[in-house]
Amino acid sequence: MARVGAVVRLKAIEEQWIKEKKRLATPYQRAVLDMLPRTPYVLGRPVIHESINDLSVHQATRQQIFYPTSESRAFTREDAGKVFDATLLPADARIPHPELIEQEKWRLAGMPKGEREDMQAELDRKAAQRKAELERRRKHKEDTEFRTVPGRRWDFKFQDINANAVGQDERSLKGVGWRYGFPHEDRKRGQIKIPRN
Repeated sequence: MARVGAVVRLKAIEEQWIKEKKRLATPYQRAVLDMLPRTPYVLGRPVIHESINDLSVHQATRQQIFYPTSESRAFTREDAGKVFDATLLPADARIPHPELIEQEKWRLAGMPKGEREDMQAELDRKAAQRKAELERRRKHKEDTEFRTVPGRRWDFKFQDINANAVGQDERSLKGVGWRYGFPHEDRKRGQIKIPRN
């Protein structure tokens, strides 16, 4: 699956370079493709090479668990993930490219190709809008929280802080310099080592 993700990212870079009118290394591409085995694409008769749904095996799923469940309710992938580990996501959510699963579900449902492409384009447009909105919010937050002072060689960023943000045990992540100069007390006698949260 990681290889499929790498190919998708490389194709995106290639399309971007074509839009920017950059020179592509097509002779190098031909030489590399001549050295690698390929699966030919035959229209209407696909040649199966390898499954795109392969996932790396999660460490939590290596154990065998007998989990009794009611026959009257559906036992889904989400339920199976929670049995193995409370934080384990189902395979559909862990896969690097969930849009491929959605496209396959649409194809199995009998949706025409044009309609599938239109739906995918709409989803891509919405994802791009969400990404742009998140970037705008991050930029706005940075502009309001930080005061930038331009220097000769570097720009210095200053942020207002609260010295009381360290919390009662003075180890809060919101505190200033929380990762510097405060030694861990794990091996100190009498320290509570069980998490209290």
